[in-house]
Amino acid sequence: MSSVSNYLYLLLVLACPLMMIFMMRGMHGGPDMGAEDKRPLNDAQAVQVDLNADHRIMELERQVAQLRAERDRIESAARRR
Repeated sequence: MSSVSNYLYLLLVLACPLMMIFMMRGMHGGPDMGAEDKRPLNDAQAVQVDLNADHRIMELERQVAQLRAERDRIESAARRR
């Protein structure tokens, strides 16, 4: 009976590091994970990325302008009180 309890104890002690190894390997996906992300973009893809970034910047600048205008309205209303 004591040998069974020794094996159970050993299993519990090893369970944590073994699970950690398996989970880390699963998160990283093994050696081939992300290989497609390392390929360089072709010219059309690079242009599209630039256009998307420019569009996003313009949208964010528009939102900043709206927020500043709203802040100014709130501040002027607070001063009038």
